[in-house]
Amino acid sequence: MDSELTGRNVKITKDLRAMADDSLNRIEKIVGRGASARIIFSSQKHLSTVDVTVTARQHTVVGVAEAPDLTIALRTALEKAEKQAIRWRKSKVEKKRQAKPISAVLPEVPEEKIAPKEAVAGVGRNGNASLAGKRKPSGVHIVPAPEAMARRPMTIEEAVKEAEAGDRQVFVFRDLAGDVKVLHCAGDGLVRLTEVS
Repeated sequence: MDSELTGRNVKITKDLRAMADDSLNRIEKIVGRGASARIIFSSQKHLSTVDVTVTARQHTVVGVAEAPDLTIALRTALEKAEKQAIRWRKSKVEKKRQAKPISAVLPEVPEEKIAPKEAVAGVGRNGNASLAGKRKPSGVHIVPAPEAMARRPMTIEEAVKEAEAGDRQVFVFRDLAGDVKVLHCAGDGLVRLTEVS
């Protein structure tokens, strides 16, 4: 690590320089290569002050300490800077990216642009799903709805309550055995259960 040591009314000894280099090498392992350090020693009457500033690519670490002796002040300032670097590194590692909500990613599509199901897929002569008519449907948009899926296994009663509380027409969930089931809620209060195999 590139380091600059400055003494104000202080002579910097080899022991102080060796101690600084040793600690700065440990800090460099934490913040990454390419960091530079500036250490300022100063003394007034019976009080010595050491100011350590480590500038990395993404972060700056600062440690300041005062003590009656330069060695103690340097050790304390370097410890403070190392603790800051460790704290910064942990926060960087623990920080997780949050996914954007789907409403922020996908714009709402007006109903007139969504093609009815009958126009999109029909049943061909051989029983396979095929496009109805010869022209391809235009304006078909698939909008995922994560709120229509349960995040945890639940009983059928819990799923019905959840679907009715959220005013959902379709609700997908797993039962306690782990099987996928789909609830279809009709407007007349009728609820149909479909098992997906």
